[in-house]
Amino acid sequence: MKIKCLLVMAGKEVQTMKIPASIKFIKSFIGENLYKVKLDDNTMLIANKEASLEEYNRIYKDSIILGTFLIVATKKKRIVSMKKRAIQKYFNMFKLRKHLKKVEKNKEEFLEEYYSNIRKIKQKNAERNKRIIFKIAA
Repeated sequence: MKIKCLLVMAGKEVQTMKIPASIKFIKSFIGENLYKVKLDDNTMLIANKEASLEEYNRIYKDSIILGTFLIVATKKKRIVSMKKRAIQKYFNMFKLRKHLKKVEKNKEEFLEEYYSNIRKIKQKNAERNKRIIFKIAA
């Protein structure tokens, strides 16, 4: 069964697509490591967690979404075809011209926060490793 959904690619306008209603297909199309963001009660955004940092795409709720993503409708936790009204709503919400300036403006802030978080994680790991080494040595 094929469903209607929206495809949003970095630097390109939103497109309506028909794709198989299979998570296996979505993983092969977007990437293996998916994350989902609920946009409303029966619509979700599906993106790749491991998208490249160079693929700044759109902004949603003060967060930059990286890489290509899909917007699909859901019903009882199943992926279904989007209705015309939902397609129009999210098509307008993710229009390229609405997001270009915002993404460029927030890109530096995003990178700074991203690298700051990585440094914190590395520091925590180093401290944990020291404790483990001291326990083993003692």
